[in-house]
Amino acid sequence: MIRGDEISYSHNVTHYVSTIKKIIGLSILTFFLSPAFAETVNGGNGFTLSPYIGILYGHSEEIVYKDPPEQDLYLSELLWDLKPLLYVGLGADYAPPDRSVTKGFTAALSFRAGLPTRTGILENRDWISPPNYNYLTHYSRHDTYSRIAVFLDTSAGYFWRFAGSLAFSVYGEFSYMHFSWSGKDGYYQYASQSSENPGYYNPWDSGISKNSYDGEVIRYNQNWFVLSPGVSLKWDMNRLFSIKAFFNYSPLIYCADRDDHLRRNVTYLDYLYLGHYLKSGGELVLSASANTSLSLFFSYKYITGPRGDTFQGEKLIAEDGAGAALSAPELGLAVKFRL
Repeated sequence: MIRGDEISYSHNVTHYVSTIKKIIGLSILTFFLSPAFAETVNGGNGFTLSPYIGILYGHSEEIVYKDPPEQDLYLSELLWDLKPLLYVGLGADYAPPDRSVTKGFTAALSFRAGLPTRTGILENRDWISPPNYNYLTHYSRHDTYSRIAVFLDTSAGYFWRFAGSLAFSVYGEFSYMHFSWSGKDGYYQYASQSSENPGYYNPWDSGISKNSYDGEVIRYNQNWFVLSPGVSLKWDMNRLFSIKAFFNYSPLIYCADRDDHLRRNVTYLDYLYLGHYLKSGGELVLSASANTSLSLFFSYKYITGPRGDTFQGEKLIAEDGAGAALSAPELGLAVKFRL
């Protein structure tokens, strides 16, 4: 990736471990306080606890825009694979336990942690030849490893039941996602400079000789904070099966990311705002008994358009020149235990 001046590299994994511990502690605290809260809200216990497993299968993007940034021309793009990212998690939610209740309060909290493993490849593309920056000049490819992945979602809302078996809900949701990747080994193909125009590059092509990398080359962290409204519709088909669909949209996005180029000993910090966040999906629930059920769920998160500034330490080096994106389909399985 093309950015700018160099500074010393340092990475503090202790900070992220501490964050995970705090979030787990919050989940445990919520679990133990839930029976008392349920009594206050509804005079009964409507809480469920859900351990689950799942996978994400998509990618995240790291973008550098050409100056002036209004043109939306890429100077550099990195695609970090999540193909797949395996995770385990724990969820807790509240809803009135009696289906005869026609309206009421709902809430949910979930925590997931990705397993540190290889998640595909990292592709880096650069368009660095003036004057138009309209053709590819540099390409590199590395193995991608997920170092840390943490997801926290919490929501609260209100539902109305109608036609006996249908329930419509509106809610607000806060989502936090932390990704940390490492790019290792691989190769690069850089086009040669033009002999006729010094400072200009020839176009890249697949026949350019490959130069290999050995060892860790780059690390990248993304921290997403999203506040979104949502709606859902649930249908209790019969005593055994129910199905639910949901949809969220929001421009209220904040992303703080860190890009460590280990070979060049340089670190970049991006702070990004706004954009478009879409989340949709569904859930199929099999209620084996009054207190135990099995849930198969699918969702898709898509983020595009956040833009912001790039820093090295306290120094601003690119105004409105940074961007990021995320595309993450998810499939999971949960066992729900009513408390």
